[in-house]
Amino acid sequence: METPATTSVITAEDIENKGFVSVFDALEQTIGIQSYSYTGGQGDNGSSTGRTYIRGLDKGTLILLNGAPINLNNYNSTAGIPISAVERIEVVKGSNSVLYGSEAMGGVINIVTKKAGKVRNDIAITGGNINRAWEVNSRGDKYIVSFGREYFKEFKNSSMKYDNAYDTNRRAYNKDNLFASVSISKDLTLNYMHTEANNTGMNYLKPDASLAKTSYSYDDKRDNVALIYDDNNNKVKSNLTFNRRRVDGKQYKTDGTVARSGNSSNFVLYSINFDNNKKWDLSDKSSLLAGFTANKEKYKEIADSSHAIDRDSLGVYVSYDHKYTDRLSSVIGLRGHFVKDNGFDGAHNAYLPQLQTLYKINDATSLYVNVGKAFEMPAVNSKYSRSGTGANSALKPQEGWTYETGIKHITETSSTKFAVFNMQMDNKFAWRKYNQLGITPPAGVDPNTYIQVNLGKFRNTGVEFEYNKILSENWQYNAGFTYQNPEAKDSGTWEQQSARIQLTTGAKYRYSKLWVGMNLFYSGDREDATKKVAGKIHKLKDNIKLNAVISYAPDKNNSFKFNLYNLLDRDNVLNVSENLDRPFNWTLSYNHSF
Repeated sequence: METPATTSVITAEDIENKGFVSVFDALEQTIGIQSYSYTGGQGDNGSSTGRTYIRGLDKGTLILLNGAPINLNNYNSTAGIPISAVERIEVVKGSNSVLYGSEAMGGVINIVTKKAGKVRNDIAITGGNINRAWEVNSRGDKYIVSFGREYFKEFKNSSMKYDNAYDTNRRAYNKDNLFASVSISKDLTLNYMHTEANNTGMNYLKPDASLAKTSYSYDDKRDNVALIYDDNNNKVKSNLTFNRRRVDGKQYKTDGTVARSGNSSNFVLYSINFDNNKKWDLSDKSSLLAGFTANKEKYKEIADSSHAIDRDSLGVYVSYDHKYTDRLSSVIGLRGHFVKDNGFDGAHNAYLPQLQTLYKINDATSLYVNVGKAFEMPAVNSKYSRSGTGANSALKPQEGWTYETGIKHITETSSTKFAVFNMQMDNKFAWRKYNQLGITPPAGVDPNTYIQVNLGKFRNTGVEFEYNKILSENWQYNAGFTYQNPEAKDSGTWEQQSARIQLTTGAKYRYSKLWVGMNLFYSGDREDATKKVAGKIHKLKDNIKLNAVISYAPDKNNSFKFNLYNLLDRDNVLNVSENLDRPFNWTLSYNHSF
């Protein structure tokens, strides 16, 4: 009610009752959020990184973990966050660069993990037709720690085949997750997260199971460390975050030899981010928040250490909140963001305003308007992301405006939200050769060398609706839809970028100690696939996902959960390369607490 922006919250109860198998899966089935995934429910496939994005803008969403950013190289993968550690997921749509800096063009997603508390230990085991897992958790008044392992079977025929003379199979792999949170003091918390996915990748097989072409596997290791300070008495917040990812890739050739895959598939990424802000109450009607952010990014290839680059940036921001009456308030924000020249990207200064207004019609209903400017820097590894890349010190950040207005009506038993939005982004990044641009390259540089330029535009106009209702002590249901028109212009014409229509609906029923939930998600009128069939371009198939979950807790120490995923057993297409979601699968889990 008090936030002048379009918001959604996915609670731990939602995760439990809707059968979400990962954080990525929970976001993928949320209204207004699209995904680019390589494998059902998990997102990533080695160096091919899945991501979620808001309102059709790829690589325009910043993801926070307990308020600390975890994006790396403009990707916002959530693969390292165990779903069992999540307390809630907060989604704030619209421009948010004033408070959060680069990459918050479409919005911000904050994943809040469970906290220390009453002593409790859990052991969980899961079995299923595609994956199985085990996990142990322990919680005390100062800490929470969990460790688990997941095993995934080979996924055969994992892409649309069409006229391919081979099958595309995703390799069997396993993933380890470790999460720990320690309360050092009342205001200071240390979080640590580590994940390893081993042997992910693709095999391209002939009918006789021999390799049809070079195949790949990856080992993917990630670490996130965050020191978070939150002093409510003095209204000071700080976080110091270190994010690291290492990918080691192999290639398997048809002659039986095994070698390290290309340099860009063997790399180390890390970022260090420090943010500090303080809020002052100027009067009983106004307050001021001011802060600064310092960030360092680093990319290095493992096989060739000369292929390394870093980037430093600094942001300063201020936000003024004023209540004109008990019903009317506004927030005015401004950020100055300064990026240092790193020898590839030139120095950049960005100045970002934001204006938000909230009018409370009554205690249950509010209207809001949110207008803001946002930006995004090119990925720090742009210099090495394709062979034969030229430098462009004149490259500008992507930037543009988002306009939205909406209404919220929230009571103890229902929630209704409706929003209208418009996005206009300029300086969209694109790759072109010097000779395609009609530009004479520097002396000694091949005209066929690629250069990254600000060539395109992005726009989107749409409406969003969400409704949740508690009918009784036993019945609840939800519904929502998005209709939008996300388009980009890179080569003179506007082209669709993601699905125009999203629908979701679900219900859950409780009878004594038994819970039954069902959720339907539909994504339709999607963008074009990259591969032509019979020489013709075609649209991606509609994505229809029906999931169900049955849970039973005979007592406070034992519980069972039966998940049914993709009940319709559809060949749901995940991305423009037409990789497929997992077919119908089920898991049965048992949890014991002591």
